[in-house]
Amino acid sequence: MAIPKKCRVFLISGFLGSGKTTTLLHLLETRPEDETLAVLMNEFGQTGVDGEIIRQEGLEILEINQGSIFCACAKGDFMRGLHTIAREWKPSVLLIEASGIADTRDIERDLTLGPLKGFFELADNICVVDAEHFTEWADHFNAVARQIQTATVIVINKRDLVVERAMQELRSEIATLNMNAQIYETSFGRIPWDLLKSRQAPEDLEKPGEIPSMDDFENYIERTLQDPDAHLEPPDALLAQCITWKGSPEAFRKFLGNMPRDVLRAKGFFEEEGKWMRFDFVKGSPVQYTPFRKTRHSGENLGVFIRENRKPEDIPRLFSEAGLQMSEVKI
Repeated sequence: MAIPKKCRVFLISGFLGSGKTTTLLHLLETRPEDETLAVLMNEFGQTGVDGEIIRQEGLEILEINQGSIFCACAKGDFMRGLHTIAREWKPSVLLIEASGIADTRDIERDLTLGPLKGFFELADNICVVDAEHFTEWADHFNAVARQIQTATVIVINKRDLVVERAMQELRSEIATLNMNAQIYETSFGRIPWDLLKSRQAPEDLEKPGEIPSMDDFENYIERTLQDPDAHLEPPDALLAQCITWKGSPEAFRKFLGNMPRDVLRAKGFFEEEGKWMRFDFVKGSPVQYTPFRKTRHSGENLGVFIRENRKPEDIPRLFSEAGLQMSEVKI
């Protein structure tokens, strides 16, 4: 089965809460009419939240949860996803949102080696930086530096929350990690499509070919997963818990104000007075609440909590103390 040209791939990375999904949503809302887009979303926890946020009619979305697509825990699913995208969807552009703790150093190798190397081309590795929390995150988490070091474009997000003197220090810190990347400053993830450039000449993208059968590709995946050099472990050991629950919205809001201090990121949605609300928390900032239109998830409320302390009993205990009934807890 032939496809007309290579698919340009734009990887969107960035540490927890930096604004990757907001950036992706902006790109989808302003996408060029002459491009056909597909999205692959990767979340660290077992249950995804962000796919529900960006789901749109006519847009092909593939979600891979429970680990990073760059390590053995999810790389097989990632490779199968690429096969599906090349075989069935045939987009001109693939946007990949990486897990917030991903080590993205191997993205180009993953796309340029193996049976699908003629179908995908990494156009840019875009790292979204949280201007407000970057220094604190970079001092504590290895993923922050590794994502910046491999980026070709660095988007400094939440520019409106930082004074100019702090921005100057931030630019200097970033330059010590990556002097060659293009830097763009913005707020609310607003980046123009002109920023997404392809390094390949148009004729280099015209490479039709035959997509390997799924059986042959599964053999390749098996060999790849057996090679310890073909995948990377997440550089930071964090705990992600996904909880579906029922109960009082007021009690849940109170719980969010009483989370363990080591929670780095919390997000999800819950029903309140017949409407759905999305909650979003990044350590060091207040919880944000916004109206939310659910499309396909079950009727239960969902919360995802990512924390440093690997004590899985803490958050369920606080749920119970708040009078919230948990339907399922996934780690």
